[in-house]
Amino acid sequence: MNNRADIDGTEYQFPWPEGETLLSAMLAESIPAHFSCTAGNCGTCQCTLTGGSSHMENNGSLSPYEINHENQTLACQTIRDEEGPYFVSYD
Repeated sequence: MNNRADIDGTEYQFPWPEGETLLSAMLAESIPAHFSCTAGNCGTCQCTLTGGSSHMENNGSLSPYEINHENQTLACQTIRDEEGPYFVSYD
């Protein structure tokens, strides 16, 4: 299933294999996703994710409000829980 990402005003489509992080899935398709530490601590990969449930393996920078009410996630730590399709946006 094709997921979509809006990064700096350009839309990309990408597959998101089960068990893979959102960031890894985007980078595998040469999508210029924002990131830095890849450990869930810096917040550089913070994005809005909609389209299905997901979970983060580690979160060192987002508040519960950002996660639960603003659909924010850390792409480097996010694993999908459903088929999607998902939509990711870097604001």
